[in-house]
Amino acid sequence: MSTRKIHQSPTFSVVQDGKEIDRLLLEIKKFKPGVEVTIEHHPHLARGKIIDWHDGKKLITIHWTEIPEGFVESSGLRTGLRAFFKVSLLSVQILFKCELVRRLPDGCYQYRTPDVFYKNQKRLALRVPLDSGSGTLVTPLGSYPILDLSISGARIGLPLSTSKKIHALENCSLILGQRRISTSRFGVTITSRNDGFSGCRFHGLNEGIHVEIKQFLIEALHEYFKKAKQK
Repeated sequence: MSTRKIHQSPTFSVVQDGKEIDRLLLEIKKFKPGVEVTIEHHPHLARGKIIDWHDGKKLITIHWTEIPEGFVESSGLRTGLRAFFKVSLLSVQILFKCELVRRLPDGCYQYRTPDVFYKNQKRLALRVPLDSGSGTLVTPLGSYPILDLSISGARIGLPLSTSKKIHALENCSLILGQRRISTSRFGVTITSRNDGFSGCRFHGLNEGIHVEIKQFLIEALHEYFKKAKQK
């Protein structure tokens, strides 16, 4: 039986210090970093650069280097459509979400500046604790609650008596909120075993499903910190 230390907090945290936010913005404005962008409820992943961050107008301008046709079609002219950004700075990786304002004639998009930044603490993969009932792993042996989730794996409420009998499971799916995420190749490998829960690693997921999980995680992260602030 193997065990590992379980952390009860996300791998991303809210950036609250004003000086740190100023430093992040300075780095963005100076180096014009690359970004990965997805839009709400769509799996299309676009890549580009932040070429302008206008504090006065509260606008971000994105020049695209890789923009799939599905992304353009899904974006349309819908102002207010939420977008999810991952930005890799020299100092740290950050996440934020904001709304589409307009598409410019030169093909660039402008978004409203975000209200909240999240920064990576430890891992490359975003991992977020989930509220009871908000996530479920469905397997041929049964359905198990997800205690925390990342793009690459999860900690699930799989009893030790069950996990000791298995190493890997195929034909699995995820239920995240009201959405079921599945593919014929989706499986899990048990990576750690403890009394009452087990760690697992996902395999067989394509980029589109990774995007869906990532969007769910950013929303779950926002809810996590909103509730923590109210306590």
